[in-house]
Amino acid sequence: MKLFLFAIGGTGARVLRSLTMLLASGAKTPADLTIVPILLDMDMQNGDTARALDGVELYRTIRNSAYPNGKAPDTRAFFAAPMQSLGTLQSDGAQERIGDSFLPQLTEHQGTFETFLNVSTMDDIDRELLKTLYDNSARPTSAELKLDLSVGFKGNPNIGSVVFNALEDAPLYRYFVGAFNNDTDRIFIISSIFGGTGSSGFPQLVKLLQDPSQKTPIRNARKGAVTVMPYFALDENSQSAIDQNRFNSKTKAALSYYQSQIHLDSLYYIGDKPGAKLYTNVEGGAKQTNNAHVVEMLAAEAVLDFANRSAGEFGAKTYYEYGLRRDDRNLNLVHFADTTYQNVLLSLVRFAYASKFYVDYIPANLRESFAKSLNLQQQLGTGTYYVALTKFMGDLYRRWLAEMADNDRKFDPFNFATDFNGLVREKQIESKTFMGFGDKGITDSFLLNQAGDIEPKLMAPYPQPEARLMHLLMAVADRCMEKLGDLNRQLV
Repeated sequence: MKLFLFAIGGTGARVLRSLTMLLASGAKTPADLTIVPILLDMDMQNGDTARALDGVELYRTIRNSAYPNGKAPDTRAFFAAPMQSLGTLQSDGAQERIGDSFLPQLTEHQGTFETFLNVSTMDDIDRELLKTLYDNSARPTSAELKLDLSVGFKGNPNIGSVVFNALEDAPLYRYFVGAFNNDTDRIFIISSIFGGTGSSGFPQLVKLLQDPSQKTPIRNARKGAVTVMPYFALDENSQSAIDQNRFNSKTKAALSYYQSQIHLDSLYYIGDKPGAKLYTNVEGGAKQTNNAHVVEMLAAEAVLDFANRSAGEFGAKTYYEYGLRRDDRNLNLVHFADTTYQNVLLSLVRFAYASKFYVDYIPANLRESFAKSLNLQQQLGTGTYYVALTKFMGDLYRRWLAEMADNDRKFDPFNFATDFNGLVREKQIESKTFMGFGDKGITDSFLLNQAGDIEPKLMAPYPQPEARLMHLLMAVADRCMEKLGDLNRQLV
């Protein structure tokens, strides 16, 4: 089953970033799932989009080496689900290739909204009509007809909807139509409801997918979406065209439209009351790099929830919202629903142990037999797979967690600065000793014994070192999880 995942705008990119982290950690997925992320954005230089692309590309590099036959051992394995770009699929009838990027070009247009509309070729009556519909003043922050589309729509869905109306003729959409031939494949859309790109692209894309002119597999496909409502606040910036005071009014207007015009099998809604921490008001480009937020992680869980539903679970269109067990500003593992805990959070705990073992423990123990067998002393700092794994586990994953910990809706479940016994903040692993003998928890000697015991047993089934290392990381993480035991899920 392929899940064609349209991630629209900056919010779509940020949710895709979180989804990549969940998939890397082994969050629950169907055994036959392949995810085809398609980022849709006019702002090709967006910082949030660049970070999402970095994660997806590293994910693909790591997975291809860790599972050379293309199949992970089970759906809870790290990097289990394949991620494939649209351009690598076979597309029937496509007249042109679109490349291997997860960010295919939305339109070839370069310039302002005015040039996109070909205003210069219009007669006087049409030009005057446009001036009544769109601001054409000399003010650089609000002149809609003068808006440079290369940095997106700056929170203006009335502009974005016009651009997205031409999506059907875009090469990327024609390629998607040619690639969508399987009756079991599904479509999912990620967008915000309060910005410009997401709130304009989402209804236009749904309208297009449901049009009678579309071929049968697309019309009949199971379709879902997560709509992200306002969840952060921006600082004041008189030079920015983005006005957060319009977020709520745009959300209310869009919700009314969605109720009557958006017809999907599953529609997920999520948002949050913004706290005191303000995001920098950046219109777009490389400087737009918002801190990761727990709302984005839960929106990513909505993607997995949709993918994990069997065909028999779909009936009339269904709406979903997400609620915490208690509305605290500081969140830990106990605050989330049992399904989130079982399907997502336990995987993050397991991946945290693997990250600490690979990034913090292995480099200090390269002379041990398991490290020599894997040739880690030579490969760790130079091999493509090993460098990618270090960057993903030690940089991308931990930075993503650190950003959520630094938000006003704080989610900070791990402490990588301490030892393995204190890694999970919710539960310290206590030593169980008497006169110096007994169980001291997860110590260096415990890890060395586990790695030394596990690695030789993996040589026969996994002769390739890259694959063997991935299975070693999962096995050691499992032993650490056994030491951790069950977490107390009671809120106090």
